[in-house]
Amino acid sequence: MSMQHMPSLSHQPMSDQAQQDSIDRARAYKSRNKRPCDFCRYKKAACHLDSQPPCELCIRYNKDCTFVESPAKRRRPNDVDGSVGRRKSSGSFDQTIHIVGGSTNAPYVNGGSMDLEHHVSGWDDDLQAYNMPGMVLTPGLGTSDFGPYDPALYQEPMTFDEFDPISTSETPVENADHKHSAQVHRSPMDASSASILAPSPTGLHLPLDTTSGEPSLDNQASSNAQIVGMSGEIDPYLLSRYRYDQYNEATFQSIRIRKMNEASVAENTVPAFFTIAHNALASKAQPVETTDVMEQYRHEVEEMVNDDVGKRLIRLFYKYVQPYFPVLTREGRYVRDADGIREPRTVSTCILAAIYGHALPFCAWDEKLCVEVYTPPSADALFRIAWLACQPTMHTPSLAVLQTILLLVQRRPTNKHVSDTPVKWVMMTEAVSLAQALGLNRDPTDWPLPSWEIKVRKRLAWATFVQDKWLALNFGRASHIQADDWDVPLLSETDFADADREGPDAPAGFWGQHFAKLAELTVIVDDIMHSLFSLRATKALQGSLDATLEVAKPLRIRLTEWHHRLPAGLLPLAGAGAGVTPSSEKESHRRKSLSHDLDGNCSLYLAYITAKIELFRAMLRPEGTDANSAAVTALRTGALTVAREVFEFLEGLNARELEAFWGSYARTNFTIASSFILLLFVTAPTLPDAKECLALLTAWRSLLRIKSRSCDLLNLALLRLDGVFVAGLERLIEISPAAARAWGESGLG
Repeated sequence: MSMQHMPSLSHQPMSDQAQQDSIDRARAYKSRNKRPCDFCRYKKAACHLDSQPPCELCIRYNKDCTFVESPAKRRRPNDVDGSVGRRKSSGSFDQTIHIVGGSTNAPYVNGGSMDLEHHVSGWDDDLQAYNMPGMVLTPGLGTSDFGPYDPALYQEPMTFDEFDPISTSETPVENADHKHSAQVHRSPMDASSASILAPSPTGLHLPLDTTSGEPSLDNQASSNAQIVGMSGEIDPYLLSRYRYDQYNEATFQSIRIRKMNEASVAENTVPAFFTIAHNALASKAQPVETTDVMEQYRHEVEEMVNDDVGKRLIRLFYKYVQPYFPVLTREGRYVRDADGIREPRTVSTCILAAIYGHALPFCAWDEKLCVEVYTPPSADALFRIAWLACQPTMHTPSLAVLQTILLLVQRRPTNKHVSDTPVKWVMMTEAVSLAQALGLNRDPTDWPLPSWEIKVRKRLAWATFVQDKWLALNFGRASHIQADDWDVPLLSETDFADADREGPDAPAGFWGQHFAKLAELTVIVDDIMHSLFSLRATKALQGSLDATLEVAKPLRIRLTEWHHRLPAGLLPLAGAGAGVTPSSEKESHRRKSLSHDLDGNCSLYLAYITAKIELFRAMLRPEGTDANSAAVTALRTGALTVAREVFEFLEGLNARELEAFWGSYARTNFTIASSFILLLFVTAPTLPDAKECLALLTAWRSLLRIKSRSCDLLNLALLRLDGVFVAGLERLIEISPAAARAWGESGLG
């Protein structure tokens, strides 16, 4: 990125020579004569740079790809004086650097992982010495004029997050108001101790990514962007009065403020601002992992999955998971192969491990992996690495961290016979917190961002919303997301880029409809939970059938209208026999062509049936009386219809649907169906009703036994019923007289 695209952070323009030097330092690495970038030199790694910076290693570690450092000067073997002296005492890692030409020593505590001679203090005699944290060089001063040594900066071994070449190097930039030359020298540690809201041209060097037209929030090299809250320490209405540059940014001592929009009463918008801070400012935050540990995680992933298999797994993810949980994107500035697949080596460790873990069940659908003698890696090991690798990065959140957490929440339970532990609910809390920190609960439609980033922000927002609401329903707990703080519009086909789909069987614009319709359904489910199942609503409605029916009526209408608007292609094929027919000959042909491929749309229909079950559960809570017996009879008739619908739905599922991707909440949804059918039986008011419910209950149990052999999503639903039958239904549950008689006549007791 050329310097003219950088935000104005200083009062002085660059000279022609300085501009040329900057261009030379950022040149592409194409031959041995062109040196590697600073980070690759520090890591002693090959600098793979296809065309323009950043290189692959800088992308992986989210570092600035710079060419500021000069090659280290080699010491002569017989150089006894040495330009760099070391002093190491027994049992200590303390080292002292002696700068050439100066009498001042700058102590530096090193954990033993950095070669200071070759990677910190190596420079040619005719070049200016590279700045170390704790040393602030000023033009015109000699090396003996270094700033005083601050012991607080060196109490712990320095990790590379604290040693950032571009942040501590000289940063000549241009300001339109002041046309004179100067060079700013600042350490991340110096900046962290300064007042963040004191306007200054000496802010940390945080280059903008403007390759997509508008500057990105997520593609911030070595920095992170978090939204400014309405009631926090920084008042967004005060920030509205600040002056911003051509990139809508104002630079402060250690952060930048990015303005996304203005407050407008006419347009009903509130001001939106983001703080962009260098990751080094969070280097002291806990918990944290050392670079060696993070590299070990990466090594373990690469040992389990090589690049060739990794690219195939990524492709499988895009084909079989992405259409139903579209949290990833192929757009933006990433290294890709000829098919548009991102190179695994350029993907963050945490998200890469999560992608592999979700793609493993679909290896049989890969043309190479299906025939090779291939032992798949452990999904448990991959998800463990994904969890551990993303924890330290929560101090500096990004979309990749949220994507990882959402995929971890989406993972099916490890024990198919046990319900989810509270850890999943805790992980969902983290996902919601990260989404709020990233401002995903705000509408980004008109923000000055690249189009790909607006799309993925909206999809991630709704992915968080969907997961939170369905887990709240599954756990029977209050949602983390409140409607008053949610401002994201519903998804449309324009929010699903063609580049993010995989395979010829997914026509443009079609693949995103599943998730868009799921988001619409989840909004209705959220209203059902709030209006009928919150503590306040339950207390108010549990004793009044009339009041419950009054609240439930508009919700039932909305649910019916949603189903009527559902495209035929999103209904399970088995549903066509129940009065659902394809809307056109073209659609019928498409579905026939897909009849031998996996179909994950059934999870959407199960969610719809579950929403109807929840409505009837709420309406059946009040006790029936002689006055409302007719209404109760009508309710039970409707409830039995829904119970038969879920039975026919499961009965019609085949391998192509059971082997497809299902949301993690689907398992509990099947279990809710078991509980619902059991409830209808034990509360049956008449003998014919009880016999009908018991017949449906035993048939449902038998169907679960058959289907669960090939789908572990059904094991918990079966186990719940088996436990009741084995323990003795009439001894375990207080059942109605009609149900007791039907149970006794059946001989099951």
